[in-house]
Amino acid sequence: MMDLKPHASLTNALTVLLKLTIVVTGLAILIGFYEFYAYSTFAADVVVDDLLPADIISGLTGLVQFGLVLATNIMFFWWVHRSNTNLRALSGESLEFTPGWSVGWFFVPFANLWKPYQVMKEIWQVSHRGATDAQPVVVWWALYLVSSALGRVAFRYTMGANDAGGYATASVIFIISDAVDVVLSIAELIMVTRIGVAYTQNFDETATEWLNSFD
Repeated sequence: MMDLKPHASLTNALTVLLKLTIVVTGLAILIGFYEFYAYSTFAADVVVDDLLPADIISGLTGLVQFGLVLATNIMFFWWVHRSNTNLRALSGESLEFTPGWSVGWFFVPFANLWKPYQVMKEIWQVSHRGATDAQPVVVWWALYLVSSALGRVAFRYTMGANDAGGYATASVIFIISDAVDVVLSIAELIMVTRIGVAYTQNFDETATEWLNSFD
């Protein structure tokens, strides 16, 4: 049998990143209001050629957001892979998804509209010893889809803006998108935490590793 790597340490690291993401995204919302106010001081049809202080602050915050979201997503996929790997070894159940595909389905066009939900539902149910109620996973996935759609709309609208009114409207869309992202991160934090607690309560990695030494 395979040697298991600790699940709790990865869960703790992911929850820390999610909490940081919530804080930084909350700050981005406040800066979004500042940016909206800055462009609202101009007539809607005025073309603003120079960068405003709000643009610079918003851009720097966006870079921090991007780096943090990237790190959080990498950690999340790592956590999903380890959750699947460890539960496959500890539960004695035949999981539908392999560790590789538990992450891979997030990147397959069209299938990534429902397969990742099934992956997380399976991890939830197995970690909870067959619990059928996976409401936190449903909420997380619904918010994930809404967030993805809003993010694309906000980006396209910003690229098409060419006057103060357009940039002000883009700021509002980004505020809404960031607000949904905050709720999404909270939902993900709840889901990850509850899976981590159930895993710790229901499975003993140390005992399994001791038994494995006799194989």
